[in-house]
This record gives sequence, structure tokens and C-alpha cells, in this order.
Amino acid sequence: MKLFDSAFVTVPGGLIVRGRGARRVRVSVRYGLIDRGADGLCLVDTGYGPAVTMGDGRSRMLRVYNAVLRPRLIDAHQPRSVLAAMGAKLADVRTIVLTHFHADHVANLADFPEARILASGVAAKTLAEMGPARALHHGVFKELIPATVWGRISAIEDFALKPTWTRLYNGHDLFGDGSYLAVPLPGHALGHFGLVWREAGNAVCYATDATWALEALQQDRTARLARAVVFQDRTAAVETENLLRAFIAEGNEVRLCHDIVPETA
Repeated sequence: MKLFDSAFVTVPGGLIVRGRGARRVRVSVRYGLIDRGADGLCLVDTGYGPAVTMGDGRSRMLRVYNAVLRPRLIDAHQPRSVLAAMGAKLADVRTIVLTHFHADHVANLADFPEARILASGVAAKTLAEMGPARALHHGVFKELIPATVWGRISAIEDFALKPTWTRLYNGHDLFGDGSYLAVPLPGHALGHFGLVWREAGNAVCYATDATWALEALQQDRTARLARAVVFQDRTAAVETENLLRAFIAEGNEVRLCHDIVPETA
């Protein structure tokens, strides 16, 4: 899986990493792309997009959300731009894995009206039955999720479980060949999960939003304010962080949706 920075946000470093102070840092907002060969392309989330940052039709709350975070889109890394650079069409994306339903993961869904969606069935059912105001309490802007999405979701809970052979235990086999396993990573959002696969014999976990900086995860320095604001269940989030540190201690690698962009980048 290749990761692309769809955008970045700029925040005080101490907001996400305890002890970083007030100096502002750039934080990535990523999505993934998997080439499934004859089975087409698969996006892992869709990143931030113009549906969040532009347009007169946005709700007042979405405008406030955008004004607070002020995401800066990277046009060349938007999914449609990346696909065009590859010589691919939007329709070549046959599958989208949604690790959860927050705005920075669903903002470009409207570009892919035919794609099959793999997501937490429990989260999807719960959110589909909610009105927009109640969903907002879960950090979900339903206006960003086309109405047809709910009927295109295949619940990952229905897929066979296979061992990751790591401290992350078992994961749901997304493609039926053991190549990518969806592992639950509770704490951040309803139904939040990550992906585990193998590279050069080692396990890699794309832990999506389990934390907002690899530095914070590795050093157990996630800021208390971040845990209070970013995580739906702080106790579960801490347990997930502990599990991921154990995963790293085994010699495996964690990659994140959000991470601090080096100043030289």
C-alpha cells in the first residue's frame, strides 16, 4: 500500500505530543492506494477534499470545522490527481476501505459512486440510523457521505478471521487471500480499525488515527488534550496505543494517517 498526503493541518506541537510546546508543526492527512491488479484499484479512505474546504452548500458546522482546522489541500495528491497521473480513471477504483467515517477519511467519496465499500458494519448501521445532529456527536458529517454509500457497504465483521502472527492477533481478511487484514483499533472513533500486511517479511500496521504522531506513540507522549478531544474512548485509546507499542517492540512497523511532517519536507 502506498500512502499519499491529501492535505496537512498546522497545530501547536504540544497539542499532540506532550512536551512539544507551542511551536506549530505540520501534520499529514493521508489515504492509501492498493493496486489489486486484475481486481482494480483500492483506496484506503479518501483523504480531505474540496467537499470540506469549498462550496456554498456546506453546513454551518462543517464550515466551523474547516475554519478551526484549516486543512491545506495538496492538489497533486488528491485521489483524482494521483489516478490521472497513473493513467487511471476514477472508475478503476473498485473498492474503498473506510477505516472510520470522519471527514478527513470520507471527503472524496462522491467521486466513486460505483465502488464497493468495506467498513465496520456495526459503525455503518449505527451511523446510518442517526440523524445529522446526533452523528455529529461522533465526529461524523453525514453531508459528506453520499446516501448510496450505506447500501454499498460490505461489513468487515463478516470476513474470515486470520492470524496476523503479531501482538495484534487476528484480523478480517479483506480480499480473501490474506494480503491485508483489518484489525480493530478502538478508541478514536466508532468502528475504527487499521490494516496489517507484510513487507520484506515484516508486519506493517497502518494504524490510521490511533494517534496523531509516531513520536507520541513510540515515546508514550500523547498529549492529554489530544486524548480528550480526538479520542471517543480515552481508556480504549490508551490500550490501543499500548498494543501498538508492543507490536513495534516485536520489530514491526506502524504507519499513521496523521504524523508530524519533517520541517525539511
